[in-house]
Amino acid sequence: MLELSDIRKSYRIGPTEIEILKGVNLKVVTGELMAIMGPSGCGKSTLMNILGLLDKPTSGTYAIMGTPVTYTDDDNLSRIRNRSIGFVFQQYHLLPRLSALDNVGLPLIYRGEREQEIRTRSLEYLKKVNMHERASHNPTELSGGQQQRVAIARAIAGRPSLILADEPTGALDTKVGQEIMDLFRRLNEEEGITVVIITHDPGIAKQCKRFVYMKDGTIIEQ
Repeated sequence: MLELSDIRKSYRIGPTEIEILKGVNLKVVTGELMAIMGPSGCGKSTLMNILGLLDKPTSGTYAIMGTPVTYTDDDNLSRIRNRSIGFVFQQYHLLPRLSALDNVGLPLIYRGEREQEIRTRSLEYLKKVNMHERASHNPTELSGGQQQRVAIARAIAGRPSLILADEPTGALDTKVGQEIMDLFRRLNEEEGITVVIITHDPGIAKQCKRFVYMKDGTIIEQ
């Protein structure tokens, strides 16, 4: 499904060039539940941004479903993100003035779906994460775990083939974090969604079907 070959990423700060990714090679197979693990600063989030087409590598090649990614057409990259990739972040990124239902529907609005279809699909996916009874609540009225469930519903409302989750349990206590992890496993097994989780927690990584370990900008173990 995804294949990265010799991916490198550097940033220039003044006269100094800092290399974050140092030749990453990785394949993600369709239907996998995979963790990318490593200490803070090893390049995990930079790698996720490249996987999610939020950033482009300095060099190397990235292919999705066998098609090399080109970075010259921003509109096409946006379409791929909107239709094929769902994002889940540690801090949820819900809009505080919108209800849970309206937050879930945002990706569908960007697609230009009809209003009734958006509401129907949003409620459908809130049900999948057991949050339909809180559909009218704003994020400030929800716990951290409930907000993360809404964020996951938003990520899957567009029926993506891939979910990228960056430290999705990092702001949650152990019990609630495990509930979120169980939800990812269910979505992977029942919906067939490929899930890649960025984490520094070995307990989370060991619950995935496969995990890779990053250190100093490269993958050292798979």
